[in-house]
Amino acid sequence: MRSGTKKRMELEERMRKVLFSTMIPMACLMIILLFIFWQYTGQYNKLSENLAVSSEFNLRFKDDLDLEMYYIAIGSKESSDLEDVLEQVEDAQEIMQKLRRNTYNNNGVKSLNSLDSYLENLRQRMLQLVEIKEYDKRMEFMDSNIRIITGLIMQEMQNYIYNESMYLVQVEKSLTHRVKLLISGMAVLLIATLGILMRRSFRLTDGIIHPVNIMLDKVKKVGRGKFDMIPIEAEIEEIEELDEGINKMARKISALLENVRQEKEMQHLTELQLIQAQVNPHFLYNTLDTIVWLIEGGMTDDAVEMISSLSIFFRTSLSKGNDIIPLSEEERHTLSYLEIQQYRYRDILEFEINIPKELSGIPVPKLSIQPLAENALYHGIKNRRGKGKILIEGREEEDALVLTVSDNGQGMTPERLHEVQEAIRTGERAGFGLAAVAERIALYYGPGYGMKIFSEEGKGTTVEIRLGKNIQPKS
Repeated sequence: MRSGTKKRMELEERMRKVLFSTMIPMACLMIILLFIFWQYTGQYNKLSENLAVSSEFNLRFKDDLDLEMYYIAIGSKESSDLEDVLEQVEDAQEIMQKLRRNTYNNNGVKSLNSLDSYLENLRQRMLQLVEIKEYDKRMEFMDSNIRIITGLIMQEMQNYIYNESMYLVQVEKSLTHRVKLLISGMAVLLIATLGILMRRSFRLTDGIIHPVNIMLDKVKKVGRGKFDMIPIEAEIEEIEELDEGINKMARKISALLENVRQEKEMQHLTELQLIQAQVNPHFLYNTLDTIVWLIEGGMTDDAVEMISSLSIFFRTSLSKGNDIIPLSEEERHTLSYLEIQQYRYRDILEFEINIPKELSGIPVPKLSIQPLAENALYHGIKNRRGKGKILIEGREEEDALVLTVSDNGQGMTPERLHEVQEAIRTGERAGFGLAAVAERIALYYGPGYGMKIFSEEGKGTTVEIRLGKNIQPKS
């Protein structure tokens, strides 16, 4: 302990000598140099901004305003309101005020004073112009007043730009001279202190390099995603504090990465919720067309039933903005969808829903069943020759709710079944379908729950989803 304290004090003494004998003079010169740079850079930036603003103003103001006032003078339909043109003058006056705040030479200030006077005079002449009724007098007033004043404004702004440019040259010369003096002083001081600095620097490395290398390895481990750190024992207190800082940083990075992972997961869940909340516009159009067809065919009772089913479908889709709904509502939503589709596909579609009533109160993610029924219809039943059937069933298994959607459609080849299962496993999806439902189940319930697909070509497909009874969205 004593030895460590002695070495630590010796290191502090060496650092103090280096600081006072070499670094402080250099630091003072650097501070002075930086202050000069800061002072002149600020002034240079303001001058550059003044030149940019004034040049842009001078480039457009006269031509734009002369043209607008000409249109007003001749009564053109293309003319702007006088208030709009007066606003241009007010904008120009604001530009003068902005330039005035950053203008330091007397000639520039005089030019701005003249410009303020010209702009006010221009505003008065514009108001007088619109009071003149005769065309010839308006045009004469335009030429002898408006255009002359805008020309004076343009000329005075050119004078301002010239004065600012000359002042900028003076600033650059002054800065260059001072920097040369400071650099010369720094060069002399650097040569004088270089020997002392090199001689003393070697004495400081032995007690620093080894622990620093260890800490460097720790930082590299953090870069590789390894955050378990073992504290090092060093003779230098500052090194130990730095090591503790690295360890704390690693722990914080680990916690932040976990937070980011959870936030991304929640963001992904939100995206899936938006995808699931979409209603296929073609489904809506086709449904409305079918309703019109039923009404035109005199089948008003069928049309009323279809409208009722459509109302239930959309009511459940919205469900007051809730993403978690009772199973009974999801069943009703799926039933309304299949009832609507049965009007369109009555020759090929039959369906049956067998979900015990005692399961109706279990909360489930909205749109957990309906997309599966839609998938069974479009990818199974429609591709089958003859009439097909969709069977939806539910059962309870210990702490899980199991729902199945089966069809006796064309089924899938083993290769196609593998592709679909792989897409669900990797999270690949194309909008509204099986993979989106599977992802939501994974996000809401975690491991142990999810989706399974069984299919045999020519016989049909069964999609089984396993949900928890008590849904707890991951946060």
